[in-house]
Amino acid sequence: MQAVDRPLIESKFQDKDIQIQTKEIELPLEDILPYWNPEEFNAYCQTGCENFSKKWTCPPHCPPFMEYAADHTHIKLILYKTDCDQFSFIESEERALTAYNFAKDLLQKNLRNTETEAERFIGPNSCEICTICKAAQAEACHLPHLIRYNLVAFGFNVTKIMEELFQHQLEWAKAGQVPNHVSSVGAILLKK
Repeated sequence: MQAVDRPLIESKFQDKDIQIQTKEIELPLEDILPYWNPEEFNAYCQTGCENFSKKWTCPPHCPPFMEYAADHTHIKLILYKTDCDQFSFIESEERALTAYNFAKDLLQKNLRNTETEAERFIGPNSCEICTICKAAQAEACHLPHLIRYNLVAFGFNVTKIMEELFQHQLEWAKAGQVPNHVSSVGAILLKK
């Protein structure tokens, strides 16, 4: 299967028109498993992410992927990509992060809004519904029905998914250099 280009999404950011390029690919659930390595990628979370153990949607609180995906047979991966030059009105030090957050937040919102009872979405980032997650105080989530996890938290190699399934190269911001584009990926678990 190959990723399919979807129509451009047009949205507004600070009264500026922003275009998001989108691609999708739908796979049987077992075809995503070669990209799943929770031991390796959760270790990266533990050593490199400030959210580790501080959000109910992050390791080690995230359930095993196959448990979360139970009763689903397919996964639709969705890629959002936006060119950073569309954000040229933002200072260069903040441009890539602003563009990334815009695309990520729009993808998260669109996934949440299109999810049906038979589906479950997997977000592009950890949960951001609450300003401070209750996990940070070792308290139960007060919105458990809204909890959705992300591909990295489950232990997926998102870089490899982007490269092999979408034929898409991630670009990273470097000191003094704004990347050409930023990208975000999420998914929907389907029952077929």
